[in-house]
Formats: sequence, structure tokens, C-alpha cells
Amino acid sequence: MRRPLLLFVFLLTVLVEGCDTNSNVIDPNNSFFLKYYGLDGDQTGSDLVVLPDGSFVLFGTTRATGKASNWYLVRVDMQGNILWEKTNLGGPLDDEASDIELTNNGNLVLVGNTYTSATNRDVLIMTVTFDGVKIDSVVTGFKNVAGTFTDEDALSVSLTSDGYIVAGSTSNTDLKPNPSAVLNDQRDAMHLRFFANLVQYPNSWGKTDGPGTYDVAVKVVEISSTQYYIFGYSNAPAPGHSPSNPDYNSWVFQLGPTGVGTNNFYIGDPNTDEKISSLTVAPVQSGDGYFLGGISYTNSGTTATADLYAVKLRKTLAFNTTDYQYQKPLSVNLGNDLPEATSVYASRQSGFYMLGNEKSFNDNQNWILTKLTSDGTIAWSHPIVFGGEGLDTIGALEELPDGRLLILGTMRTGKPDAGEFKMTLMKVSANGKFEN
Repeated sequence: MRRPLLLFVFLLTVLVEGCDTNSNVIDPNNSFFLKYYGLDGDQTGSDLVVLPDGSFVLFGTTRATGKASNWYLVRVDMQGNILWEKTNLGGPLDDEASDIELTNNGNLVLVGNTYTSATNRDVLIMTVTFDGVKIDSVVTGFKNVAGTFTDEDALSVSLTSDGYIVAGSTSNTDLKPNPSAVLNDQRDAMHLRFFANLVQYPNSWGKTDGPGTYDVAVKVVEISSTQYYIFGYSNAPAPGHSPSNPDYNSWVFQLGPTGVGTNNFYIGDPNTDEKISSLTVAPVQSGDGYFLGGISYTNSGTTATADLYAVKLRKTLAFNTTDYQYQKPLSVNLGNDLPEATSVYASRQSGFYMLGNEKSFNDNQNWILTKLTSDGTIAWSHPIVFGGEGLDTIGALEELPDGRLLILGTMRTGKPDAGEFKMTLMKVSANGKFEN
């Protein structure tokens, strides 16, 4: 059954109509706001971090009219006012932003993709100061055994004890330990490791894994200096599922000290596709472990009906069915032909927030926000939808120390079919509303 939606669509339509420059909602008592960031052309919002002084750094992509896209980095104060912005990061060709994290030594690490051609991407990883000054960067790409450049898609960066691991996928299916084991292979999960100075680990570290014909790593968690958990999705034949018609399932596997995959575990229903796209580490008050957010599909292709999908795993994995506390769709009709992105965050109080895209309300693509309790029960009677009359896409969300929420993404300003896209930041209450 489709759940009713609590809508802020009308409110946001009024605010974004005719707006192609920075603007904001008046912020009584600084309790909430809605702000847009960007210059000429289009700017998108992918991820954000909160700095120790309470300011925020927003990470996305900018494309000035008639020019290549580049990374867009903006630091704003607690009221959303711009402190500085950078549009000159990245390479000479098109770049796209994916993830930003605070480093162990008080800087920022950024990861995304840089295009080497219209169809091939390489991984771009960069460290910068809190003032947006570039420290180091490196571009990493591969060739297959035939000597052809392959496509690498970087989705996230994770901190390790001596550097970083970038998770994503690659079309280079020759990199895994046994590349001939999978027929008609298309993409493998990628886990590239870098030292803190961004020098890539030697070839003794395994770079990919892929039991199915399409495998993606979404996030890496370091358990120890010799053990890592990888979370993503795969269409490998899961136990109990039809081997002749493999479906997509949540996929968790373990890496040893040389980056070689060991244990595998698949989570999902044999009659639907489940694709994980975000992860948060659960605190003690929410039962420890890992909370994964994604999308569940009842069909395939552009006619697939999408639903928000949640998985809660225990902290120490055995890689069998004892690992999960629950895995379930949330019975929210999102529509179809949507981006597969979600963002999840573990509340400091208890429970989990989940952000996604939907367009079942009025055939416009909007943001949708909901909350689950620690045991997986829906905490709110209705999900909340934010959006206007154009194409709006989610980026990330984070809970502030005072319990309010930051939501970053992209909204189309001006005319629904002709306006510019702008990086959009909201601060709302713990209930997801513009209220004190």
C-alpha cells in the first residue's frame, strides 16, 4: 500500500520560481533555512561535512555555460552564508563529484570521476585544507588486457589507518583474481587503496571483486589493519535464488590484508531487485552495527516500480543469515526511472533517517525523507517530500548536534523545463519540517 506523503512541494515551488541566483528563505531564530548556491550555468550538490567550528563544506559539480564541468566546493557558516567557494578544482575535462570526508589529520578528502572520453571515466581523489587549498591529487585509471582504457566509477572514499580506500565499480573485468570465472562479465566492484599522501598501494593489493556479471562496491569499513567490510550490490546467483535468472541483491564481502575477497553474503528477495547505495554506522543507542539504504525494484528497466529499502546488520559479521536484524522495503511508491541514490544517517538519539528521490506525486522528481526506529519500524506517519515543478535530485543528509537536519542536493530553478540547476541546502527540524 502506498503511504500518504506530507508535501512541501507547493512551498518550494513558490520559492524557486524565477530564481537563478543565490537566494534564501528568511530564517527566524536561525532554526531552518533553504538556500541555493551557484554562479553561471548549473551546479549540483553531492555531499557535505560539518567542520569542528560548526560550519559546513558542500561538495558538488559546476558547469558554466558552454564549458566543461568541474568540482564545486563551498564553505558556509551555520546560517548557510557563503564563506568561500571554489570552482577551479579538478582536471581539464569533465569532472563529477561523489564524496567528501574529514581526514584524520584535519583536512578534507574528495573523490569523484574525471572523464578521459565521452564514455570513459577515471578516479580523481584529492586532499584540501579547510580553506579549500589543494594539497595533493591523483588520477587513477586502467587498461584491460587488450590495451583498451576502461571506465571507473568512484562512489565513495573511506578512511583507513594509513590512508583511504575508494569504492565503486569498473568495466575492467581483467583485474580480479580469476577473471575468466564469470561469463559475459560487465562490471566489477572496485576497492582502490591509497596511502595518506595519495600514492596508490602496490599491485599486491587486490583492486576488484566480482562474482556476478554486474557488481558494485558502495562503501568500505575498516575493521582492523588486516580486515575490511565491503558493502554494495551484485547480480551473482544468490543461494535459493534462480541461477538462470539472477536478480540484484545487497552484497557484503570481506577483504583480507592483501585486498582479496574472502567471505560473501547476499541479502534480498528472489522476486525483486535490491540495490544498496548508502551506509551509516549505527551507534550503541540504535543497536550497533550497520544500516544500509537503497532501492528495491519489483520490475526491471524503465518500468521498474521503486521503493525505499533498508537493511540493518550486526556489528561483527559472520556472513550468513544471522547477520541481519531486518531487511525490508518501506512500502513507499517512488515511481520509476529514478536515480538510484539514497542517503542514510544514524540519529544521535536513536533510529535512522533515509533520503531518496521520488516522482509518484506529480510526475516531478522530488526529494523524499523518512525515519525508521532502531528496530526498523517507520517512525513517521508520512514521508516528507521536498521539491518544486522541475527535476530535483538528492545528495546527502546529516544530523547536527542540536538534532536538526541538513539536507543537500540539487533543485531546478526558474522554469521547470528550462531553468538552471543549483546546489540546494536545507536546514529543517528533527521531524523534517520547517518549524521550531
